[in-house]
Amino acid sequence: MKDTLDLPPGFPRAGLDAATRRALSGWLLLAVGSLAVAGALALLLALSRTPYAQDWLPWPWETFFRKALVAHVVFAFVVWYLAMLGGLAAAARPGSRSSFSGLILAMIGAALLLVPTLANQGEPSLNNYVPVLVHPLFYAGLGFLAAGVAVPVLHLLLRPPAWGHSLAVGVGSAGVLYLLALICFGLAWLGAPRDVSAVAYDETLFWGGGHLLQFVHTALLLTAWQVLGEQAFGLAPLPPKAWNAVCALLVMAGLPGPLLYAVHSLTEDELRQAFTRLYWIGLPLPPVITGLAVLRSLVKGPRNWRSPAFLGLFLSLVLFGLGGILGGFADGGDTRTPAHYHAVIGGVNLAFMALFFATLLPALLKPSDQKLLTRLPFWFYGCGQALFSVGMFVAGSAGVGRKVAGAEQGLDSLAKVCGMALTGVGGAVAVIGGVLFVWSALARLTTAAR
Repeated sequence: MKDTLDLPPGFPRAGLDAATRRALSGWLLLAVGSLAVAGALALLLALSRTPYAQDWLPWPWETFFRKALVAHVVFAFVVWYLAMLGGLAAAARPGSRSSFSGLILAMIGAALLLVPTLANQGEPSLNNYVPVLVHPLFYAGLGFLAAGVAVPVLHLLLRPPAWGHSLAVGVGSAGVLYLLALICFGLAWLGAPRDVSAVAYDETLFWGGGHLLQFVHTALLLTAWQVLGEQAFGLAPLPPKAWNAVCALLVMAGLPGPLLYAVHSLTEDELRQAFTRLYWIGLPLPPVITGLAVLRSLVKGPRNWRSPAFLGLFLSLVLFGLGGILGGFADGGDTRTPAHYHAVIGGVNLAFMALFFATLLPALLKPSDQKLLTRLPFWFYGCGQALFSVGMFVAGSAGVGRKVAGAEQGLDSLAKVCGMALTGVGGAVAVIGGVLFVWSALARLTTAAR
């Protein structure tokens, strides 16, 4: 197969060389593999709450459940998203040495995260953004993962390519925000009090940087929309100057993050509020601008429902928009809040799924196809997440609290019961979509690189 195969926008005309394709395949295997690990942990979570089946586990289910929950969240969101950042940086600025060295570090980190989980060791800390197991190997795993992703990001920023405007600028902006998040983590680690509980320590450690990671995820989402839009419509939703302005706006919104540690003490509530204000002030406008541009392109067409680029873009925008609407009613105390962020996260995941099939596989010289098996994961996952979020919202509006299960939910009204039933059905449908995506993606990836 020749290297001059027509590639998606954002890649050099000559294509990626064999070494770069192998490195990119490795990053994508890490990304999709993290979802497979998260799915396996979800199965173990289900077994640990199932009478009789819980006795099959090699660990006491009472102590294992919360540890598996922490690892599930970390692999489903932290490893998956950061591996996509590392892979996109490696694709936007090929460099086999930086790609391979970063990949090795990140894979070591992912493996270290699993060791205390499967050994049923460490105390679970269900803090915001990056829940952890209080165990040296788990912290080391996060460190290796963060360092591994930083390597191709730094290579992209220090040697920006002369091609691929939307992809390079978007991933580069996400890379700058990622480095700002790492600085926040470092400042928090240097100043965090050690004489507090593990949960309080980890909350302090990950609060500021966790907020900036949301800027990173937003930049990657908007990059996916811009690149997929160019593939689906032949013209990017935002023209180059407008796209530069949106990316600059995101970066400028994240720049004050590290400076907040110089203004406020780590133990002050004002620091938490400052990062929350930074989030609410700096994050909404770029998705609104890009989303409106995508909506305009969707209305104008062409509309090819068989295309992974178009289908993923459409469902991602709809689900992300639903999450934005639901977020206006969230108050933090009931399930309307997880209704909001599950829809938003679902929109990001759909964009990544479309980017995988429509952009990254062709970059590996594996032409995208429009078969039903490729499209089914989008419909199952998108519709399932929408039902899940709507059910959560209905239940929360009726008073069902967050982070409770069983009798603690207080399902004493029809609205509560219907809402949680809809949540269960939607979750099951979304899981089917996720399994189909992982299976199809791994099958394609194992034959992707030469």
